[in-house]
Parts: sequence; C-alpha cells; structure tokens
Amino acid sequence: MRASDNNLTPMTPYGSSEASYVNVSGYRFVHLEYLPLIQADMHAALAQTGVLGTILIAEEGINVALAGERAQIDLAKDYLDSDERFSGLWLKESLSNTIPFSKLKVRIRHEIIAFDGAEAGVRQLERPEAPAMPPETVSEWIESGKDFTLLDTRNTYEIESGTFAQAEHLNIAHFRDFQKAVHEGLEQGTLARDKPIVTFCTGGIRCEKAAPWMIEQGFSEVYQIEGGVLNYFERTGGRHWDGDCFVFDDRVEVDKSLEPTGATWCTDCQLTIQPGQICSCQSSKTAMDMV
Repeated sequence: MRASDNNLTPMTPYGSSEASYVNVSGYRFVHLEYLPLIQADMHAALAQTGVLGTILIAEEGINVALAGERAQIDLAKDYLDSDERFSGLWLKESLSNTIPFSKLKVRIRHEIIAFDGAEAGVRQLERPEAPAMPPETVSEWIESGKDFTLLDTRNTYEIESGTFAQAEHLNIAHFRDFQKAVHEGLEQGTLARDKPIVTFCTGGIRCEKAAPWMIEQGFSEVYQIEGGVLNYFERTGGRHWDGDCFVFDDRVEVDKSLEPTGATWCTDCQLTIQPGQICSCQSSKTAMDMV
C-alpha cells in the first residue's frame, strides 16, 4: 500500500477474546535500496522481540506477516515505526490460540508479490493508484443490485475455500497468470473495459498491482476492496460471502470472524482439507504409493 495505507480506519483485533496470540499482516509499496543491509538489520531487531513469521522485501517495498504475544507484536511495530519508510504501516490484526509460523524469516525477492518480473521495482511505483473502496460500500453495491464486476484476483485453490457468490473468477493457478487471464476475459466477453470493476484478494496486496495495471490497460473504472477480504470480514461480518477465506500461513483458513477453521493443507494436490477429513488424493493411494 502507498500513502493510502495510513488512511485505513484502525480496528481492534478480531477473533476470540480467549486467544493468546496476535497475527498481523500488511504491506507498503515504497522504493528500497541496499536490501541485504535492511534484511540483516530487520532480522536482528525482530528476533529480539520474539515474534515469528515472514517478511518479504524488494526494491518495490515490504510485505509483512508476523505473530506473537501482544507485547512482542507491539515491540515489532515500534521497530517498524522507527524507520520512516515503514512508519505508520497499517497492519491487519487477528487473534489465534497458536502461532501459525515456526520461525522468523526476512527474505529478499524481486517482487513482494510476483507480477511484473525484472522491471517490478520501477513499473509498480509509476502506475496510477486505483482507489480503495470501503467494504461497507462494496456490500451496499451488492445489495442494491448495481451493475459491476466483482473480480476475484486470487488463485483457484483459494477460491475453493470461499468467495462472493457473484464474483467473476479468472481460473488462474498463480497470480503471475493474471494479466494473460484478463486479456482472455476481454476476448471472451466476460470482462468489459467500460463496466465498473471492484477487485479483491485476501489482504489487498495483489489488488495493489492488479487494479492499477487494469487502469493502464484502458479499464475506465477500477477499485480495490480496502484491506482485502480480511478487512471486509471485520467491517461487514462477511455479508454476501460464501464459505471461509484461505490464508498463507499454518492456519490455512479463517472464518468470517477471522478465527481458524481447523482446515489443513494437502502438499500433494495443493488443496484445502476440511477438519476431520483426509484429502481424496491421499485416500486413493495404495500402500505402495505411501512408501
């Protein structure tokens, strides 16, 4: 998120009041240099706080996903605020009974979310900013029957966990396939440049790339849901959403109250497994297959 991430309305952590751990996630597109130095300093400082999780840094910005006790998270926030490049970074909070990470990682990437390739550091920061639409407005548009396209920018395995009933899906396996899928949607008539479009993803970061790119491609009116699906859940209670939401940590899925559903993840077929179930690909294997 750019300067607009400071304008998001602060919310209290959502989830069970009995949960012991705070999960935070957020991002900012900002030009960064000397990445190895940032990586070393950041890992050393955050390790002292006791938080676990993953931070991705690239020339185009930072992507944060951390968890820990409240005091640990507060220390991590203090560290980020001490750097003007990350000061005021909006971090979405939720609560859980366990920490969904096993270690602390600070990794350098070409992009904090794969989309543009080698030129990402320049192209993202030069794009027009797509306006963020409050979750309440999205809900109102749906309820009023407004003619617009609600575009799911996520991968197919995420959509299996849940989505808006009226959403348009691109059937992509990876976000890097988004651009090609949009061009195909235009050719097939499932997308139109002159129709309002509201993009959405889990926490908003993919829409920060997808929506501005669509404006570049001539789409006349493109928005992104402010704070993504997780913020939509918190602000609206998940109205008009069917199912749960896939997340990229050990929780696998969260429900509309942002609490883990107990789902697990099949590393073989890359699908979510509901609590108490085994994956169909596992149940069909023979004893020899399992050796």
